[in-house]
Formats: sequence, structure tokens, C-alpha cells
Amino acid sequence: MVYRKKVKATDKRFAGRDIIITGIGKEYGDVIPIPDNVVLCNGCNRNLYENGKLGYLIYLGKRELKADQPYDLYCEDCIKLYFPKAIEVDQQCQPV
Repeated sequence: MVYRKKVKATDKRFAGRDIIITGIGKEYGDVIPIPDNVVLCNGCNRNLYENGKLGYLIYLGKRELKADQPYDLYCEDCIKLYFPKAIEVDQQCQPV
């Protein structure tokens, strides 16, 4: 089962993020900071932070949902397109 949880793009989970690019050995690594005001939909690449839009975290199973390990974030339009049968849960992971 696939689950979805509604979150605000201004949620603290999107603050202080980095992309880490690694290679062979320590000398081939790089860290790229991501600004807190850039929260992209994985489907259409829209910035959900603009105008305080809501997004949906996608969880690919109960184990991931329980551990709060989302697959990715999608906007409302892309959720309908890519995950129309995802079960929506609230912040306590209970079905809505």
C-alpha cells in the first residue's frame, strides 16, 4: 500500500538540507546547501514554498510510514496523476 501525508512547504523538515555528492575517496566529495525556501515537487518541479502551498509526502509502505521515511514530495496535481489510490493519513499516521 502507498500512503500520503499532507505537509506545509514551510515545515521544519525542509530546513537546513544539503545535497551530498560523493565519489571515490574523500577528496571527490561536495556538499551543496539547499535554500530553505526551495521545496520542489518531484513530479513537476514546481516550488511549493511559493505562496505557502501544501504538498504530500509519499510513503511506499507501512514500515516507511511508521519510520517517517518518505519516498518524496508531490504537489496536489501530481498526487492525483501519479498516486491516485494512495491512502491519506493524518500527522499521527491514522487514515483520514
